[in-house]
This record gives sequence, C-alpha cells and structure tokens, in this order.
Amino acid sequence: MVERLHTIAPDPVWWTEKHTSAWNHVKGALERDWEQTKADFSKKSGQKLNQNVADTVKQSVGSAPIPPLDVKTRPTDPKIVVKVAEKARVSLERESVKVAEITSKAHGVIAKEHQKLGEKVGTVRDDLATEERKAAEKLADGHPVAIEKITNARAKASGQIEAAQDNALEQTGKEHAKIAAAGAKRDEAFATWQEAEQEARYGYSVRSQYPAGSVWDHKLEGMLRSEWDALETGRSWKVSRAEIRRGWDFADKTV
Repeated sequence: MVERLHTIAPDPVWWTEKHTSAWNHVKGALERDWEQTKADFSKKSGQKLNQNVADTVKQSVGSAPIPPLDVKTRPTDPKIVVKVAEKARVSLERESVKVAEITSKAHGVIAKEHQKLGEKVGTVRDDLATEERKAAEKLADGHPVAIEKITNARAKASGQIEAAQDNALEQTGKEHAKIAAAGAKRDEAFATWQEAEQEARYGYSVRSQYPAGSVWDHKLEGMLRSEWDALETGRSWKVSRAEIRRGWDFADKTV
C-alpha cells in the first residue's frame, strides 16, 4: 500500500513568498514530468504526455508553454495510439471481469449464508416449540420440573440462534472483505500528485537555500532529513526522499 499524507506539510522557517512564487511558476511543468515518469515505469499509473526532460526545462523557464494536463506535448503516432488504447482496453476489461467474478461469487456465498441462517433459526424455533409443547403437557399433569425444562429449552434455543447469527456474520464479513480487496486492487495506483507535490515543492525550494554548485551528499541529506522530520508532515524521510530529491534535481536544471 502507498503511504498517504494525512496533513498538509508546513513550510520551513526560511520559507518566503519568493519560494511560493518560484514553485507556482514551475510546478505545472514538473507535474507533467511526474505523470510522464509514472507512465514510463507503470502500466497502471500516470499519463503518456510525450514529455521529455528538455520539454520540462523549457516549460519551467518560460521558453515553451505548459499545456493542460490532459494535452500531450506533441502528437503521438496514430498507430501507437491505437496499440496502446487497445492494450489499455483489454487490461481494463480483464480487471473489470475479475472484480465482477469475485463480487458475484462473494454475493453468492453471502446469500447462502443468509439462507443457512434462516434455516437454522427455523429449525431451532421448531425444536423449541416441540419442547414447550411437551413441557406444557407435563405441566398440566403437575410434573414438578416442567417449568425448568421450558426455561432450559428457551435458553438453549437462544444460544443456538445467537451462535448461528455470529457464524453468519463472520462468514459474510469475510466475503465483504474479498469484495473490498478486489476493488482496491483494481483501483490501486501510485500516490497522487497532490501528495507528491508537497515533497517535490520542498526539494525544489530548499535548493535555493544553498549556493550554486552544492551537491547532494551525506551531510546535506542529514540536514534535510532533520528539517523534514521536524516539519511533522506525516511522511517519513525514507518514504519522502525520492520526491524531495526529484524536486532538488529539477531545480538544479532550471534555477
């Protein structure tokens, strides 16, 4: 599972409006680069925008416009489009069929459990009625333990019904979990841009705090790790490091 941000990361103490302005100027270009990179490394995530590093740099410095996120940087060969679209369609259909099969099977099991529960409850109640009738007959004859037998029969029936209900609840719970897991597998993807942006934004902006020519080394990483942890973003340095480094590297190309 992808670790999700639970809070919006606060800005470091050195943050100014200059950093905000600079990030707002380039984040559209970096978002396109981020989507393209995901698409390059995953069949289930990102968008094929036909965007390369040179395009990203040009867009960030203003020498090329930043297209809307749903518009490719340059047209794709129609043959490639058809091939990719067909693969995507087949993949989506396959995953959808899997989810439908798992869901249908689970609902079938749930229906059977409800039927079994109904039958069990019916049987228990029939047995209880029989015991109560026998006890009533003995009670009419003055049998001294008749009332006790009725009480015990009712308690036993109540316990059996409760056990059957608990078992049905447990089984249906498992099937609902299967349905949820199937849907999650179909929908699972990489972290959204809104999550990754906080880390890339920090990495990009922190680059301006160091003189030109600074390199990413153990000393620098130790400083950034300490500051990132102090910000209490809800994301560990280990998880966030890759996107922070992406922002740093991007700034090194454009600042």
